[in-house]
Amino acid sequence: MVVRSSTEFADAVRAHPLERLALDEAQLEQLRHELLGESLLVIGESHGARETPAVLYTVMCALDLRTIALEWSHEEMDSVVQSFLRSGSFDFEALWALPPSAEIFCGDGRITAGHFTLLERLRREQRLNRVILFDRLDPDPAPDDWRVRDREMAERLLAEWGGHGVALVAVGAFHAQHEEPGTMAHELARHVAVRCATIHFAAGLIWGRGALHPAAGTVPSSGIKLDLPVATPAVVPGQPL
Repeated sequence: MVVRSSTEFADAVRAHPLERLALDEAQLEQLRHELLGESLLVIGESHGARETPAVLYTVMCALDLRTIALEWSHEEMDSVVQSFLRSGSFDFEALWALPPSAEIFCGDGRITAGHFTLLERLRREQRLNRVILFDRLDPDPAPDDWRVRDREMAERLLAEWGGHGVALVAVGAFHAQHEEPGTMAHELARHVAVRCATIHFAAGLIWGRGALHPAAGTVPSSGIKLDLPVATPAVVPGQPL
């Protein structure tokens, strides 16, 4: 579940299975009608589930979306991601050259092998025009109020997106609660049209912060529920030994 070299991680990216899932067609049709013009589809997820990239891939294909936004640190990873968009290949050695404290090695499940597989597949199929990274590194000292980070993530996303078309926004399920004051989704909804969905697993395990966690019954809901039967732990990058 944790790989500690750029070579092993590249192998995990190549080996990750990524196929369209049989999501509820009525739900997809509802989203298709609601996401008109300039709007954001915010999908809340449990970090560390191997199946999450397949859900994102299925939704991107079904709704014919071309922009995806990820809860990754733009300060550390944006240059590598934008270089990938131009060249079609990831420089994993550049990511492993980041300091051990870098977000990519935090192991909380936001960054997985499957996400890189997803981006490669979308680009190869000419389904990817833009990738927006909207997280930032925590300041030192970190603020006590969690709403500061959510507001700053929303501001970064809005500035980078610029209202161009519809974007899929993948974020932790807590941040995707648009009715909860202070969350990222709530901040976004103050400025643009936002539709929310949440990935729910009936059973299984996810990987985060060095341990396995139950996938069922722990995710706050917002909007449409995208139900999947079982979660399995994702492969995440870890600090070099």
